[in-house]
Amino acid sequence: MRRATSIGSDGAAYRRGIVLGLTMAEIMLLLVFCLLIALTVMFSREQERANLLAARLKQAEAALAKEQQTSKDLAALLDEFKRTGAIPQQLDDSWRKLVEARGLVDKLRENGVDPDQLKQYAAKLKDILPTLTADVSGADLATAWRQIAEAKSRMTTIELGNLTVSEVADLIVKGAKTQQAEREGRGEHDWPPIINLSEASGYNFAIGRADLTADFDKKLKTNVVERVAKIVAEYDVDVVEVIGHTDEQAVNNRASNLDGKLIPALAGKVQIDGLTPADNAGLGMARAVSVARVLENDPRLKGVTVLPLSGGQMILPGDKVTDGSVRGDVKERRRIEIRVRRSEGKAASGLRPESGTHP
Repeated sequence: MRRATSIGSDGAAYRRGIVLGLTMAEIMLLLVFCLLIALTVMFSREQERANLLAARLKQAEAALAKEQQTSKDLAALLDEFKRTGAIPQQLDDSWRKLVEARGLVDKLRENGVDPDQLKQYAAKLKDILPTLTADVSGADLATAWRQIAEAKSRMTTIELGNLTVSEVADLIVKGAKTQQAEREGRGEHDWPPIINLSEASGYNFAIGRADLTADFDKKLKTNVVERVAKIVAEYDVDVVEVIGHTDEQAVNNRASNLDGKLIPALAGKVQIDGLTPADNAGLGMARAVSVARVLENDPRLKGVTVLPLSGGQMILPGDKVTDGSVRGDVKERRRIEIRVRRSEGKAASGLRPESGTHP
């Protein structure tokens, strides 16, 4: 009997640890691999289920949004339905207005007025309605319309037939004013007064200067403008002439800058105290510009043309041309004269002849 060696016993022990030709370690690895395969299959199935649940969730959200929109639409319809509760009241108001309109038509026909004619002349009635609220009777209105129609008929013969009713009415008013003036002893040649602002009356300029003193400026903006505005309205004029006059004292030798600064000064772009006239004609013009600028900026003379002019040393008070014999200091000659007249266009369209409209 042979004796077993250690190597033989070790080999036998090794063979006892093999299963199906695999060691225990290899079997464990195989089991782990099988588990991984099983887990992968399970994970894939869960992923498919999750995707299916996500798709169903999206469908549910879409359905919910649709339901919410439907709810909003239903709420809007409910509000509209609630508002339709006023329909009976609206029907009552419409019916009442219809009855009132029928009553108005019947009343018009009773007074001999054809409703169809009212529709035809609706545009003209719109202009007439404001006069019905005044304290004027229907007979007065009818008389006034007949007079205007007669006036238009007469004016056709003198080539004024194209005037509007408003223009005809203005002419009638002007004619009435003329008749009133004649009854008061004033005729078409009753010229507007001339406003004389002389140094003798306290309207002072500094020697050789055109800028207004504080007192002169205050008088202009109060009493003077008020007088001018009153004359403009009373005589229906639209031009104011501001004429600067001086005495015959010579202006000291200096260079004039009026050619470059006079027009900007009238527009208010250059200060009046920056004007330097070289002679009396220029000094008179500079002073006229100084006064004219105040007048044309006053809202009471809106729409009136203000013209600055110069008489220099040539015109004596009383509209007489000087003979040059009085060369001293004469306060009465240093003055601003304000005259009014009608512009050519206004005179041509006025009631009185043009020759009788210029003062």
